[in-house]
Amino acid sequence: MATPHTPPSQKSQLPPPDTAPIARHTSQSDYRTEDLKLGREAVLADLGRYLQVPFFSLANCIGPMPSPQRLQDMRDDLIQREILTDNDPKWKAFIRPANLKRSEEKTFEPLKEIISGILNQVPDCGVFYESNPNETPISERHNTSRPDGYLVRANDRTAPRMHWFDIGVPFEFKKERDARAVQDNEHKIIWSLHNIMREDPCRRFAFGITIEDTQLRLWLSNRGFLAVTEPIDCFEDIDPVISLFHALGSASASTSLKGLGWDPTVERIRVGEKTQYKFTVGDEVFTTTRELATYGADSMVGRGTRVYAATDAKGETGEIVEKILASCEKKLGAEDFADAKRHFVGVRLWKDVTIDDASDETVNPVAGDKYDGTWKWKPIDFGPILSERLHLSATGDVPDSGKLSAFLPAQLGIVGRRETRIPQRVHARIVFHDVGITVKDLVLISLADTLSCLSGGLKGLYYLHKAGWIHRDFSVGNVNWVGGIGKLGDFEYAKEINSNISHDVRTGTMHFMAIEVEHQRYLFQPRGPTPSGRTLRAADLPPPPPFRMNFLHDIESVWWAYTWIFFYHTDTITANSNDSFDVDAQLRQYQLAFPGAICQGTRRDFFTRIPELQRTCESVLSDRCLDVCHNIGHFASTLQDSYEKAEKKYPSLMLDDSLREDMHAKAAEYLDDAQKEAGDIKLCRLLDLRKQKRPREEGETSPTPANAGKRIRQG
Repeated sequence: MATPHTPPSQKSQLPPPDTAPIARHTSQSDYRTEDLKLGREAVLADLGRYLQVPFFSLANCIGPMPSPQRLQDMRDDLIQREILTDNDPKWKAFIRPANLKRSEEKTFEPLKEIISGILNQVPDCGVFYESNPNETPISERHNTSRPDGYLVRANDRTAPRMHWFDIGVPFEFKKERDARAVQDNEHKIIWSLHNIMREDPCRRFAFGITIEDTQLRLWLSNRGFLAVTEPIDCFEDIDPVISLFHALGSASASTSLKGLGWDPTVERIRVGEKTQYKFTVGDEVFTTTRELATYGADSMVGRGTRVYAATDAKGETGEIVEKILASCEKKLGAEDFADAKRHFVGVRLWKDVTIDDASDETVNPVAGDKYDGTWKWKPIDFGPILSERLHLSATGDVPDSGKLSAFLPAQLGIVGRRETRIPQRVHARIVFHDVGITVKDLVLISLADTLSCLSGGLKGLYYLHKAGWIHRDFSVGNVNWVGGIGKLGDFEYAKEINSNISHDVRTGTMHFMAIEVEHQRYLFQPRGPTPSGRTLRAADLPPPPPFRMNFLHDIESVWWAYTWIFFYHTDTITANSNDSFDVDAQLRQYQLAFPGAICQGTRRDFFTRIPELQRTCESVLSDRCLDVCHNIGHFASTLQDSYEKAEKKYPSLMLDDSLREDMHAKAAEYLDDAQKEAGDIKLCRLLDLRKQKRPREEGETSPTPANAGKRIRQG
């Protein structure tokens, strides 16, 4: 029986529309080239803005400021050590940078004596100041950036070379204070804070400091936002400078250095030649055995997800999965319920991280939640970046996915909105039962298993939809091959179909997002005839319903994953042959279909223009791949037919059970047919061919990828 979703009357309370997606540049290829300039551009474009607050609003988040008496005692000590002048206090050896003709390094060299003189007065201080702008700190990534200075953990004072793991607070200096100097410092400190947060699982947040001439600003990066203070004059505002470094030193006084952002619930250990971590989740400790996926930590603002395989796990079911399973048990028969559990990644434990007996949340640098005009969002200045020549793909024909030119209008729109709320996040960890291989990694091992895994993920979606839920984030990284079964995971964005709860703005790759979700409107409703002799006005039309995701959008994401497998790869026999296979032609079509940008016409056309899609498949895919995925066009056409049925009576949406059953059955049939044709075909990435790397032969074995599957997750 049909159950139409008719929009309520204007007098009733409308459910909130789904939140619009935002592209994430750090998931694109430019960022992953490990080119420092391209990496910075991606990070800055993702952020788009920072929060500017009064100096002491943020400084007070470090910890208590010294009392007036303590401040006087510290000034006296600095005078006695001849760091400060007597009477009208001035820094004795530190001369205004703009007045000096010496190098930047020499100009700011006196800061070491000043900062050290303050930190030496802090009992049990756990950091010291070091400046070596000509040495690149050791990094787990290919990172060639060199901060001008840093506060470093005191127990690493004798280390022959600094590691990013040991940097507590990075510094950037400029002798000038013009716009170019300010911008350069901003870009560099943002990258340093980004690198600390992406590289080190032991960090919850990080502070930074920039100085342009005499203007000092304090920075804070956490997963909720990037904040910076209004500048203080480090020559005139002597007491605030002393108070700042006293607070930083005091925050480092505990052995865990938790006040400077280190996480006391995570311990870095050495197991043989490898670095591993011990995570405390509730009352249990889990020791990692290998890294599975940490790309979620690459975004400065977001969930910061890291995934590891780990040992010694016991626990209970996670909150969202628990609700989904409860719905499945209620709405599915016993046999279907048992099969549904087989196709969901099992969760053992889901806990908020607690520090000092309190939930670990991002700080709010503004007292109270009410907007009082003392803080504001400011756009990050991209000027010089956008004036430079963009880095294009090697062919010169089509920009690679993730270019700033494709993203900036949509991304910078977030700065224009009037927002009077400081984003807050809660630090959580999840422990999974299952460790497997994701579709994106399995595809290089076995095409047949990959398609079987994708079918398992679709099966998980089927039970999810039947129980009244939608997933909202299906991708090749969210389906796992565990013991010969494809399992659906990552339920962070899942919600009940009729839920009135709106999630936070989503971030992530756009590759697998349904076209309507991307555009945030229904695109397949019929176009009714315009009444003869009348001009059609907006007032004559019924109000459109708020856009909401439905099960068809999840299934379309499966189609995009299926298509991605064949357009991002080719079979190894074709790759190794000397025939006329055109790698560049397929890459160009891949970039049109998967631009990674919001609302790109090429992506919509790729999905909706079926005859052209079929011709594209036949012209660019290898014969062996085409024999397997020849039904890509049929799959897309069936989806569009289903959309048209659902939107036939728009603004009412006919999302009935029969439509769900029919679309799922046909989608499963398309994947099953492809899996039967896959045989022993092995695939290789097109980009690997462009790098002239020899692809694996079909008889060669491949080690299990080091970043495959899931078990313990830090949020």
